Amino acid sequence: MKTTINLLQKKTIVCFVLWIVLVAVLSTVFVFTSDNVLMEGVITAKYFWFSRTVSVATIFAPFFISQKRKIHITDFLFGILAIYICLNYWYLNNHSNMQWWITLLMLPLYVSIRSVARNEKLRDLFLFAILMVVLVESVWGLLQLYGFMRSYHSLYKITGTLFNPGPYSGFIATGIPLALGFSIDKSLPRWKRWPGIATLTVSILVLPATMSRAAWIAALVGCIPILWKWFQVTGLMDRFRIFKILSPMATRAVLLTAGGLLTMVLLVGVYFMKKDSADGRWVIWSASMKVVKEYTLFGVGYGSFSAVYGDTQAAYFLEKDRSSAQIMVADSPDYAFNEYVQIAVELGIVGLALFVLLLCSIFYSRNSILNSSLITFLVFSTFSYPFSVLPLSILFIFLLALDTPISGKLSLTLPVWLQIVGVTVCWGITSYATYQILPKHATYQKWSSSQKIYNANAYTKAVNEYAVLHPKLKHEKNFLFEYGQSLSKSGQYAESNQIFKEYLQYGSDPMAYNCMGNNFKEMGEFSMAENLYLHASQIVPNRHYPVYLLMKLYMETGEAEKAKAMAETLLNKPVKVPSTAIREMQREAKQLIIKN
Repeated sequence: MKTTINLLQKKTIVCFVLWIVLVAVLSTVFVFTSDNVLMEGVITAKYFWFSRTVSVATIFAPFFISQKRKIHITDFLFGILAIYICLNYWYLNNHSNMQWWITLLMLPLYVSIRSVARNEKLRDLFLFAILMVVLVESVWGLLQLYGFMRSYHSLYKITGTLFNPGPYSGFIATGIPLALGFSIDKSLPRWKRWPGIATLTVSILVLPATMSRAAWIAALVGCIPILWKWFQVTGLMDRFRIFKILSPMATRAVLLTAGGLLTMVLLVGVYFMKKDSADGRWVIWSASMKVVKEYTLFGVGYGSFSAVYGDTQAAYFLEKDRSSAQIMVADSPDYAFNEYVQIAVELGIVGLALFVLLLCSIFYSRNSILNSSLITFLVFSTFSYPFSVLPLSILFIFLLALDTPISGKLSLTLPVWLQIVGVTVCWGITSYATYQILPKHATYQKWSSSQKIYNANAYTKAVNEYAVLHPKLKHEKNFLFEYGQSLSKSGQYAESNQIFKEYLQYGSDPMAYNCMGNNFKEMGEFSMAENLYLHASQIVPNRHYPVYLLMKLYMETGEAEKAKAMAETLLNKPVKVPSTAIREMQREAKQLIIKN
C-alpha cells in the first residue's frame, strides 16, 4: 500500500514537472530577438526555443507507460495522419527544411500533452495557461497600438510578438471563446472568472484594430455555441418567446434565422471592406484547384505549395482570358490562404479526408469551450495560413490534445510493447529534428551579419560569406535569393542560376525568373532570357518589370518591332501600385515609341 502511494506521488510530481515544461512550449509565442542578433529573429528564435522545450518534454514519456493506458480514436487518427504526412513528404518532396523539422516535433508534443491531460486538475490548469498567454498577447497588442511598444513589422502598428497582424489576430481570436466561457460560467471560482473577463475585454478591444476580417468572423462563429448554450441554461431563451405565442422550437428557428441573416450582412460588409484582398484569395483558390485536379489523390508533396504555385497560376491565366479584375489582384503568395485548399494541394484528397476525419472525431467531445475555440481556429484557417506559423500550430495541437475525449465506447487499451515502440519513435523523431534545428542557431546569427554586407551592395564579399553558409541554409528561400543575387551582381552568372534553381524548389516568385533571365542575357543566351521573362510576366500578369525587361532585351538584340510592342504593352498596362520605378519604365517606353 505504501509503495503504491509513493509511486502515485512520484507520478504526480512528474506530471506537474511535465506540465511546467509544456507551458514553456506554449510560451514559445513570447520568444523573439532583434534581426541584428538573429536573422528574422521574431520568427527563427521561436524555432530554437520550441525544439529545446519539446526535447525536454519528450524525456518524460517513459513515465506514462502503463498496462491501463487507453487511447481515443482521435489519437489513432492523429497517428495515421502523421504517418501519411511523413510518407507523402519522403516520396513526393524530400527537400529538408525548417517547416518539416518543426512539423515532426508536433507528434511528440501531442503525445506529451495527452499524457498530462489525463490528470483533470492539470488539464484545467492548461486551459488557464492558454487564457493567460492570450491575455498577455492582447495587452502587448494594445501597448503597440498606443505606441508604448514597437511593432515587429514596418507596415503595421500591431503584431504582438509575431511578425504580422494576420496570424496575431488569429491567435487572439482563438482565445476569445475560451475567455467567454470562463467569464459566464458562474460555477467557476472568482479567481478563474476574472482573468476570463479581463482576457475577453482586452481581446475585444485589440481585435478590431488588427483589421483582420478572418479573425472577426472566426471569433464570432466560435462564440455562438457558447452563447447558445448559455441562453438555454439561464432560461433567457424563453424570454424571446413573444407573448408566449411562439413555441420553444419556433423561437429557436426565429433566432437562428435572424442570426443567419445578421451573419450574411456582416460577411458582405467585411467583403467590401477589403474587396481586392478577398478577390485575390479567390484567384489563389481557383488556380490551386488546377493542381488538385492533376494530383488528386496524393497531392504534390507536403510543403511544396509555394514551389508549384507559380507555374500553376501562369497556366491559370494562359488557359483562357481572365477578367481584368482577376489580373489586377493576382500576386505571388507563399500560402493558399486556406488551409483546406493547401492540404488538398500538398497532401491530396487522401490527406484532406484524414484531416477531416480527425476533426470529426474531436467534436465527439462535449466540451463546449474547447470545441468553440477549435471552431474559431478552423474558421480562421479558411481564410489564412495558421499551420505555417509556429505559435498558432502549437496552439492548435494544445486545443486538439486537450479536447480529445476519453470515452469507453471509443477508446482502446494500448499494449505495453506498443507504448514502448511509441516512446522510442518519439525519442527518435525529437533527436533527429533537434539535431537538424539547434546547430543552425549560430548559422542564423552569421546570416544576420552577412546580410548587412549584402545590403551594402558589397556583393563580392557577400558571395564569400554566403558560400560558407550555403550548406546549412540551402533550405531558406530568402537566403538562396540573396546568394543568387550576389553571384549575379559579381558577374558569376552560371553559378547564380544554379542557386536560383535551388530557390525554385522552395518558392516561385517571378523575380527569381527575372534574375535568371538577366543572367542568361549577360551570357548571350537571349532565347533563354526571353523565355524566362515571358514566364515571369505570366505568373503575375499585372507586373510591369518583366515586360520592361523584355523591351530592353529586344532593343539590345535589334528586334525593333518586338521592342515597340512591349513598350506599348507597358504603357497600356494598368498600374496596381503607382511608384517611381513604374513611372521611369513608362518614360523609357514613351521615348522608344517616339524614336521608332
